[in-house]
Amino acid sequence: MNMSTRRAWSGFVSACIMAAALAGCGTPPKTSTLTTEDLEETTTQMAAQLGSSDFLKERTGDSEAIIIAIDKVQNLTSDLIPEGQQWFMLSRVRDQLDVGTLRKTRNVRFVIPRQFLEKAKVAGTIEGDLVLKREPTHQMSATFRSVTRAAGKDRTDAYLCEYRITEIKSGALSWTGEYAFKRTAFGKAYD
Repeated sequence: MNMSTRRAWSGFVSACIMAAALAGCGTPPKTSTLTTEDLEETTTQMAAQLGSSDFLKERTGDSEAIIIAIDKVQNLTSDLIPEGQQWFMLSRVRDQLDVGTLRKTRNVRFVIPRQFLEKAKVAGTIEGDLVLKREPTHQMSATFRSVTRAAGKDRTDAYLCEYRITEIKSGALSWTGEYAFKRTAFGKAYD
């Protein structure tokens, strides 16, 4: 995590703690763990950020091809995120972008992850020329982090999800996006 991301994360956590201390209006949820809606909103925000990013803005259909391989999200939260949902979080960002239009107007396409490619080759469900066209130039990955604050009966979990697209050959970061939110609950911290 770079220094500006750390500062932003620290500021976000401080704001969440302050908001939790000032909370008291309305009926809070009974749990502070992640929900499916949280994961969907995170991917919606990331797709919007990527779609309007400088990384894609200047590209045309004649630009050098970018082939992005996706990976599952790295879960560093205290919540259990099943492997299927970890893959969902990256593939949903891809699916929310109009991949057909990206291919034609920006010369960007996404390819299946290597582990799925190997399974498909063994099962014989993939055409040989698709394997040859794969050759990714970039990788899209994500990391989900959380921090928990429990004071008395109150509990707040602050979440930060960071997506990255990295050029494979150079290791250079081509794009990054972040989405942060919090969930507050009342009850024993170990509930």
